[in-house]
Amino acid sequence: MKYALIREYIDQYPVALMCRVLRVSRSGYYRWMERPVSDQAQRRLEMEALIKDTYESFEAVYGAPRLAKELTELGHPCSVNYVAQIMFEQGIKALNGKGFKYPRHSLTMHNVSDNLLWRDFSACQPNEKWTTDITYIWVKDRWLYLAVVMDLFS
Repeated sequence: MKYALIREYIDQYPVALMCRVLRVSRSGYYRWMERPVSDQAQRRLEMEALIKDTYESFEAVYGAPRLAKELTELGHPCSVNYVAQIMFEQGIKALNGKGFKYPRHSLTMHNVSDNLLWRDFSACQPNEKWTTDITYIWVKDRWLYLAVVMDLFS
């Protein structure tokens, strides 16, 4: 970890100074630089890239369990905990849908209209009985409102 920090700031500070501050030897740092990447570290780098690509291809909706299943199906077997750990380290979080919370004042009986139909939804002619409803739909990053008006004759 200290060697990686030295490599990160090599353009800004002398290697000798960083080694002294971090209490590591210069020769140890240069030996570490020449050492090839281990198979485990190489696989982890590949998995990090795969997880990020798969996460983005599913529009940031998949969490660790679904990503692990998807990667296993793609031929890259991995555990849920492994995927969760990489997601945590990379700062990747699944976006979840927002639930709608009704305001307190809407739950009172003061704003309820009279029931004029009494569940008699049959109409003999057009424009005799109309009904309406509204709903809220969460789309990407905001609420959309859908209002429907329906003639019960049709």
